[in-house]
Amino acid sequence: MAFLIGLIVFFLIGLFIGAVSGGAWLLTLADKGVFALTMMFVLVGISHFAKPEKLEAMIPAHWPYRRAMNYLSGAAEIILGILLLFPATRMWAAYGLLLLLIAVFPANIFVARSKPNLYNISRLFFQPVYMAWVWFFCLR
Repeated sequence: MAFLIGLIVFFLIGLFIGAVSGGAWLLTLADKGVFALTMMFVLVGISHFAKPEKLEAMIPAHWPYRRAMNYLSGAAEIILGILLLFPATRMWAAYGLLLLLIAVFPANIFVARSKPNLYNISRLFFQPVYMAWVWFFCLR
């Protein structure tokens, strides 16, 4: 849910930037949605490096290379998030993010089952929302 709140806040910031720039920046609705996605994926990607233990706790302990998986997914979030900004790479980055969201879904299931609370369970329902945001603003 924090990711969704971040998307909405950055989308609103994009609306503000578009308005104060007279439409010179973030002209279209898609531009604002892409801006929000970029900001959130880059920030979340950085968190994989800043607090690796928190995100590694979402990966089952018996899986090998947990640290490497954490860093790899964080780097992918940062790189793909930035690539969304460029029209030439936007489609490929969006497909990459959709695949990444699918790939990390088992970690969300694991954490919802091992530590069932409202936040962890809600992550399961918001993942399709994030995927829809990527599709709506980047691929349709």
